[in-house]
Amino acid sequence: MRKLFLGLVLLASVSASAQIELVETEQSEVVGKISYVYLEKVGENEYNFFYKNINALGHEYVNFSFKNLNNDIDKLYQILMKGFVDVPRDPLKMKANGEIVWLKFTREDGEAFLQIQQTEGDGSSENAVKVSRLLTEADITKLFKK
Repeated sequence: MRKLFLGLVLLASVSASAQIELVETEQSEVVGKISYVYLEKVGENEYNFFYKNINALGHEYVNFSFKNLNNDIDKLYQILMKGFVDVPRDPLKMKANGEIVWLKFTREDGEAFLQIQQTEGDGSSENAVKVSRLLTEADITKLFKK
């Protein structure tokens, strides 16, 4: 009797875990792409900004996401373009999907560059810093297709 009961329990657990269910996902499209950086639109109003983390051994892609609620995609583009002109001394800080994103602008030999730095949580852990390669104004213009 115990063997029959054990067999039924085993059969029930195998059949329950063998169920396959498709999950619907939103369509995504790459808005713009440059080497090791791309901007992706997901659904109607969500964007993912992907870049290779040059601090990681395998240079894996990391991203931050945001919703385009009040024309935020254009606001981000304007902030980035203004940074290339003004080159703020301190990095600009934004919050995106629970992570801190720093927009660090520098000027070398007369040309302005942007480097994206990202930390998890409150940004207190130095080991969790993810960093993009240096980006130019032309890179950002091409990425946002402006």
